[in-house]
Amino acid sequence: MKFYYAALIAKSGRLCYKKPMKKTFFFLLPILLAGAVLAPRAHAGDTQLLDQVIAVVNDEAITQSELDGLLRPLYEEYRQRFSGEKFVQELTEARRKLLNQLIEDRIVYQEAKAKGIKADAAEIDEQMDTFQKRFGAAEQMEAALNAQGVTLHGLRERLERQSLVKKLHDQEVRSKVMVSPADVEKYYNEHPAEFSQKSRVRPRSITLKKSDEAREKGLKDEQAWQKINELRVKIAGGADFAELARESSQDIQKKNGGLGDWVERGGMIEAIDQVLFQLKPGELSEVIETEMGYHLFRVEEVLPESKRSLDEVREPLTAMLYQQKIEERFNEWMDELKKKTYISIR
Repeated sequence: MKFYYAALIAKSGRLCYKKPMKKTFFFLLPILLAGAVLAPRAHAGDTQLLDQVIAVVNDEAITQSELDGLLRPLYEEYRQRFSGEKFVQELTEARRKLLNQLIEDRIVYQEAKAKGIKADAAEIDEQMDTFQKRFGAAEQMEAALNAQGVTLHGLRERLERQSLVKKLHDQEVRSKVMVSPADVEKYYNEHPAEFSQKSRVRPRSITLKKSDEAREKGLKDEQAWQKINELRVKIAGGADFAELARESSQDIQKKNGGLGDWVERGGMIEAIDQVLFQLKPGELSEVIETEMGYHLFRVEEVLPESKRSLDEVREPLTAMLYQQKIEERFNEWMDELKKKTYISIR
């Protein structure tokens, strides 16, 4: 429920805008998330199995290729976002979560079979038709499946498995979860900070970087200092801030005439934050020095601290609380199922 705004920070010798990264949840992954989910399932005792078995749930095996298929798209994403040890750590954690997901899916499917739950043939037919429409022709769809070693019959089996898992999940989890208006109001009253918006400003900036030598030795860059003070005199005398920013600024807001996004109090480096939130709309700052260079700011707009009303947040808050209760109930139920399930991770 917390609302985040871009934060202006100093990084790698430049000013940049950085948004918080969303957390990724692994919960009932879609059946077509990578080809491995469509791969044929193997029994633990299959003597012809060539793939490596990495886990066994009762008498059903989970293979390395299944896990690799799920990891493949994440691998590409993580390779772009992380490097070195951080990349290894994030990928290892993703592998752990995905393997646990595969194990839990097996457990739920086996429980559904034990309870005699049946898939809806008409529903499966509709899903098969939907998949075919994505490929345009049945031949193209069959060719794509065959390339992954999957037949149309195999796809149908996978959809039936997914249907059984969903039906049992609805029966054992969703049907037992409810969020009342009293729950919503209680959470709202007990977590006021989550619905409060700190004061915000929208600044316009000009940045002149120090020379490499000045930054490395912690010295004053006389040339950059003199130039930015000259720019300040021009702006104070009526020159157009935006035009001068486009001509002279060396930060990422240059192309926008120095205009940045909304920033909340505490969202910028301290030296800049303290100055910005003392300025009134239209007021020009003194020159601010940081490790990377010299900066001028003018605040364009100011929004005071505020709090969203219960009516404003009721719908998303209800959805959030419902999801929390779903996860809590699922975890309780899964713990019960695991107690009577043989699980071996290899």
